[in-house]
Amino acid sequence: LRRLRRLCAFYGCTPQFICCSATIANPKEHAQNLTGLPFDEIVEDGSSRGEKYFAFWNPPVVDEAKSSRRSSNSEAAFLLSQLIQNDIRTLAFARTRKLTELIYIYAQQQLPPSLAHLISPYRAGYLPEDRRRIEHQFFDGHLLGLVATTALELGIDIGDLEATVLTGYPGSIASTWQQAGRSGRSGGSSLSFLIAQDNPLDQYFMRHPEYFFGQNFDNALINPANPYILKPHLLCAAWEKPLDDSDKEFFSGDINAALAELEHEGRLRRHRVKSYLSPLLTYPAQNVNIRTTSRENYVVVDASQGCLLETVEASVAFFQIYPGAIYLHQGESYIITDLDLVRHVALAEPTSVGYYTQAKDITDIRVIELAKEKNHGVKIYFGDVDVTTTVVSFRKKRQFTEEVIGEEPLDLPSQSFPTKALWFDLPQSATDRIVHAGLDFHGGLHACEHAAIGILPLFALCDRNDIGGVSTPFHPDTGKAQIFIYDAYPGGIGIAEKGFEIISELWQATLKVVEECPCQDGCPSCVQSPKCGNNNQPLDKKAALILLKELMRLALFSTSV
Repeated sequence: LRRLRRLCAFYGCTPQFICCSATIANPKEHAQNLTGLPFDEIVEDGSSRGEKYFAFWNPPVVDEAKSSRRSSNSEAAFLLSQLIQNDIRTLAFARTRKLTELIYIYAQQQLPPSLAHLISPYRAGYLPEDRRRIEHQFFDGHLLGLVATTALELGIDIGDLEATVLTGYPGSIASTWQQAGRSGRSGGSSLSFLIAQDNPLDQYFMRHPEYFFGQNFDNALINPANPYILKPHLLCAAWEKPLDDSDKEFFSGDINAALAELEHEGRLRRHRVKSYLSPLLTYPAQNVNIRTTSRENYVVVDASQGCLLETVEASVAFFQIYPGAIYLHQGESYIITDLDLVRHVALAEPTSVGYYTQAKDITDIRVIELAKEKNHGVKIYFGDVDVTTTVVSFRKKRQFTEEVIGEEPLDLPSQSFPTKALWFDLPQSATDRIVHAGLDFHGGLHACEHAAIGILPLFALCDRNDIGGVSTPFHPDTGKAQIFIYDAYPGGIGIAEKGFEIISELWQATLKVVEECPCQDGCPSCVQSPKCGNNNQPLDKKAALILLKELMRLALFSTSV
């Protein structure tokens, strides 16, 4: 939008922008951040709508001692199959590409043969012609049900859709209503299910549905000054029209530093007072991804047929297409036999196995620069960090039961990126109590980190996968125990900074979800994480409660004096 303003100004026109959103709390601020222009906001809603029945569906507990629940994927497949058998047009949302394929397979197996062909998966990564074909089949009524990622969340009017099934909380109240709002657009009654996953945030909403229905929408967070966003757009702007000093009014951040870096990299060339695109670059816009800051993709090739299956973003390739991975494509299983790191090609072969795979990683974090700090009984910090992630192994998990049936090591290069993080000190009084009680201090830190990361999307418009964390009883850059929470995108996108601003509220909500969980020693609903590279070891729920209670006590005391 800022590049559009720039071109319009060059041709002597000043367009008026009208921006619309039904599901964010800060539309005026967000529109101004996007365009760089002042806005007036109109917030009254006079639209008509049909009745919406919204069910919060918590899978049943299968292990009382561990407080573990039946898989949300199995519940989604069950609900989808039941809705299809009752001739109800349904769209089921899944959080990831892999879960889209799994839920589709599970649901198809539960449907009679006469109905099994009436559902299909749909997600990013499919070839464009495959996606258009599935869309037309669903819109024309040839398909009765679809299992999709958020690739089908926005911008597509499905019409007479009657039900939506949300497999897990989408990460924000805005996204939840966007997905649930796909059904009932024709004005009739509609039904939506939110199926809880076994994680802190989902279980918080199951115990406190009033928070969800009584809460305003989330604030949309963007960072147009992020150099990983700014620099590619400057290249696009240079292709559209050479850059000069007058362009500072259109772009945020340190544009001079970004231009200097691009010139040093040989992607821009300075001539007199203007910067021109290098002749070695043709069309830079083709390398700008609207979903990620990653510029490169890997391709997945069916080695048995020699044909292209789909593309995978480089930022997630090591988590999805490592050698030995089971990769799902339109309901069919493939095993990755080779990953060429130079050519960015993964070879896959059809297979028939009763398990799927899940990568494990370890993460290291280094403090680069402290930007700001504050005191809430303990010191809280915010600044620049460097994160290094290494995928070290993968687990084989049996379909339906999700039982771990094996683990294989991997030898993949580490990936590093600069980003923003918050981190905080731990109360000495809590440390002393933990040691005196004979509890595991490191396990308490680790449990606090998992629970806080799981609950942060309650306050920031983000997904659980948009953030990461590290906890350690001794960090070499600070010389003491720390818990870090960082943006999982190069340069940062504002999530960690939001956490820094509302740290007391984050501690309070984290304490609440851990305290209310009925498990004894910690479970996925409170302190365990499916992404943990250390296999959720060590974890100590009792130690985490001591830390969180003492953090809150000191925070309350600091605000009262």
